Amino acid sequence: MIKKLKLKINSLIGTTSGYKGIIFINLCILALVLGLMFIQYNWISKEKKALKSMIDKQGKERKTKGFGLKKSSKKLAKGTVKNKKKTGLTSGLLQTRKITKYNLANSIKNADMYFDYDQYGKAVVAYKRVINSKITFDESDRVLSRLAESYYKLEKYEKAIELYGKVSNDYLKSPYRLSAQLGLGECLILTGNYDEARRVLYEVAGQESRYTEEKDKNMVIEAHYKIAESYIKQANHSLKKDGAKHNTVKVY
Repeated sequence: MIKKLKLKINSLIGTTSGYKGIIFINLCILALVLGLMFIQYNWISKEKKALKSMIDKQGKERKTKGFGLKKSSKKLAKGTVKNKKKTGLTSGLLQTRKITKYNLANSIKNADMYFDYDQYGKAVVAYKRVINSKITFDESDRVLSRLAESYYKLEKYEKAIELYGKVSNDYLKSPYRLSAQLGLGECLILTGNYDEARRVLYEVAGQESRYTEEKDKNMVIEAHYKIAESYIKQANHSLKKDGAKHNTVKVY
């Protein structure tokens, strides 16, 4: 096609005069350029339309997906709220459910969990429910000992004294008896019952030879320290009382 065009142009140049031939050639070139521009414009327009339709389609798809996600998130949120309500209701029922010999072990584990995570208020409630169930079980000395320690951690020393005393007096062969005696002596010191505290602690110290395990020996050593502590605290208490008497001014 290009060869034919060249031949035609050459023939025209040859048959026409100089200026007319140049003008004709320029007009041909212009027509060719305009034709190419027209073709290019049509091609660009088609591409733009195709691109626009593709963008519009993607936008619609995104809107549809977004709407679907909103709906699913709302459903999920509603489901979560319902599950929370159910969970809360279930946990509430578990807490108020009566303890039987079938769920006793789980109730003790639940109380132990609170104790191990230093949630002593909840541990007290859980251990008391176990004890108040009146069901006989092998771990009663351990449960009482932990309940006493929970009261001690909560600074409810009178209640701790009662339970430590129960373990000490009712479970003579219990592995928790020694720690209960030590806890009892500590609580008695804290409540100002120094003589009774020393009586309990001297009983621990007096049986030093019977203890062979390292942890038991350490508790005996601790008992000696607490005896000394009881004397110091009692002396300080007496000094404060005497000082208060001397500083009192009588007005007649």
